[in-house]
Amino acid sequence: MITCAARPATAPAAVGNAVKSRAVWLVAAAAFGIEMAVSGRYGYFRDELYFLAAGQHLAWGYVDQPALTPLLARVDALLTGNTLVGLRALPALGLAALVLLTAAMARALGAGRGGQLLAALATACCAEYLGAMHELTTTPVDFVGWAATLLAVTKLLRRSDPRWWLAVGGLAGLGMDAKWNIGFLVAALGLGFAVTPSARPLLRSRYLVGAAVLFAVLAAPDLVWQALHGWPNFAVFGHLDQQAWANRALYWPIQVLYTSVVPVPLWVAGIAWALRDARLRVVGVAAVAVIVAQFVLGGKGYYPGGVYTFCFAAGATALSGRALRGRAGLYCAAAAVSAVIALPLLPAAALARFPVQKVNYDLGEEIGWPSQVALAARAYDSLPASQRTVAAVVAGNYGEAGAVDRYGAALGLPPVYSGANNYWLWGPPPARDTVAVAINVDPALLRRWFSSVRVAAVYRNGLGVSDDEEGAVIYIASGLRAPWTAAWPSFRDYS
Repeated sequence: MITCAARPATAPAAVGNAVKSRAVWLVAAAAFGIEMAVSGRYGYFRDELYFLAAGQHLAWGYVDQPALTPLLARVDALLTGNTLVGLRALPALGLAALVLLTAAMARALGAGRGGQLLAALATACCAEYLGAMHELTTTPVDFVGWAATLLAVTKLLRRSDPRWWLAVGGLAGLGMDAKWNIGFLVAALGLGFAVTPSARPLLRSRYLVGAAVLFAVLAAPDLVWQALHGWPNFAVFGHLDQQAWANRALYWPIQVLYTSVVPVPLWVAGIAWALRDARLRVVGVAAVAVIVAQFVLGGKGYYPGGVYTFCFAAGATALSGRALRGRAGLYCAAAAVSAVIALPLLPAAALARFPVQKVNYDLGEEIGWPSQVALAARAYDSLPASQRTVAAVVAGNYGEAGAVDRYGAALGLPPVYSGANNYWLWGPPPARDTVAVAINVDPALLRRWFSSVRVAAVYRNGLGVSDDEEGAVIYIASGLRAPWTAAWPSFRDYS
């Protein structure tokens, strides 16, 4: 069994001890500041609205993700007064954390101050991180989980101290509470150890057993919840699999575009450098494995994004001092171009004229929610008083439902119901409600269960922006043919 006198630090202490460069801290602060400067532009992303709603129904798991992100959304809403800017502070802090964790990895790998700064800049300027860390979804938490886990693995390999296994297990387990995606990293690291003989002695440690137990304990709540609810995540995975071939067609160009093109040689060199190192080959193999695995499985292009933190750190360490000079300006220039696509810098109306959404479709999904809810409220108010008292609002997707949850009460709307993902589990409308104001619900489904279905309104965002809500139809359905308990299973949509 390998032993070492050095005592492993906790993850926050490890970052604090490892990142002593003021320049790196300035880069992290600048990254946070840029995100916050645009945090209030446009509006909520549909997933953010969903997580705010899920945070009001805290559980050990959910249909489409584990429990951590809804919990963070709930806590954030309580602390910041349920504001958009307050919600966006969390992912902005996540970007600052990515910068610091990457610089800490570079220092652990042996990089000097210049290499640490280069690693920090590459991370702060990465288009994928700029865009992902703008919205509170599962992705920012996932990326931070990957980076923290990779830092712990780097410490484990560099110091040959098996006590770092506990940090690896704990951080990866917390990552599983945010998104199952980090499981690919854990499996890839296992492959890396299997093909790296010099690192195998680290496997002969009771701390690895402890790490495995810690990982299992932290991941267990969501797995138990999934089992108790019939594994609804498999239905979600099946829906995502329908996009597999489209994802594969775009996958490799996305790996270039999402890392802002200019830093591509840096992360490629980082992988190559790690593969040549007797111990770090573990992570080099893991990086290649997760990137290739997501292509083979047809995963979305951003799924392996967390691994690039290590690749940037390794690439910056591999470069000579002379090679470090001159790259900072190039990275910042690339970031300036990428930011136009990754962040809501353009006026919202410009999305209709410039092809920004072809690369970052999520920007269009941040506009129009208050006006759509206002349109639904007008449809509800148009009902006779006798119908309003027995009318439910039913939404077709979780973004629409989340928007009504966020804005509807102020407009006099009753609680919203939806068959989308966890909303379906939160129940059918009350038995007394025999009328539905249905937002973007399949009219064939409505006609199956209601005797009368008519179009009340068609939503337009007024900007000409083509997104998922443009042209959404609001129906008035009346004359419920059967109790909601009988109809509700037909409304379920796990996707």
